[in-house]
Amino acid sequence: MVVFGILIALQVDNWNEQRQLRSQEIEVLKSIKKDMGNTIEEFRYLNGIRNQVLYGTKGIFELAATGDYEKEELDSLLGLTFYRPTFNNKQGAIGLLFSSGKINLIRNDSIRERLQSWPGMIDDMVEEEAYATEVFLDLYYPAVAKYVVLDEIVELVYSTSFFGTKTEEVRYAALPLEPDYEGLLKDRELLNHLRMRATNMRISNEEITDLILYAQKLISMINAEINT
Repeated sequence: MVVFGILIALQVDNWNEQRQLRSQEIEVLKSIKKDMGNTIEEFRYLNGIRNQVLYGTKGIFELAATGDYEKEELDSLLGLTFYRPTFNNKQGAIGLLFSSGKINLIRNDSIRERLQSWPGMIDDMVEEEAYATEVFLDLYYPAVAKYVVLDEIVELVYSTSFFGTKTEEVRYAALPLEPDYEGLLKDRELLNHLRMRATNMRISNEEITDLILYAQKLISMINAEINT
């Protein structure tokens, strides 16, 4: 009877421990699911920004091809190409998952393997994004700055941003400068830098679309795991 009682007690302890581990696992999975949902929202937002850059790029090339442009239209298109989308990479639950070793709480091998692949996929996307920013800062913007009066573009575009907010721009003294749009639309180097940046934007959009599908699949797997 004593031995039987000890076995029962051990079984109860083991059951309680497994229940606590399962409870922790579910909390971890819920946190990951929330992180993934927030990341998907940011990805879609960033793709929207890139689509604006691509729209501006296409418009500039069309004006360059015809040589026929209106100042305000060209200023608007140039302003769109100045957007620089960047992923903030704030994934608290997933980062904690690896740093704390809590990934071992996840029993489902498929979910665990997909999570282990996620940071590397994010790094690849961020690397492409960083290169696009480098092209902008080091090549494209310096080329554009030779031809435009930035104050006019900022006032026109950023005060009515598609982000849904209006930024009150500081007014500076008018400069005795005139933009050289004809020179801009004929600058081979500038147009090539813009074209390269557009290619980078498309690559990032495609990578992010794949990441969204990957994250959605992971959320679906987590939902199934939580409900079992």
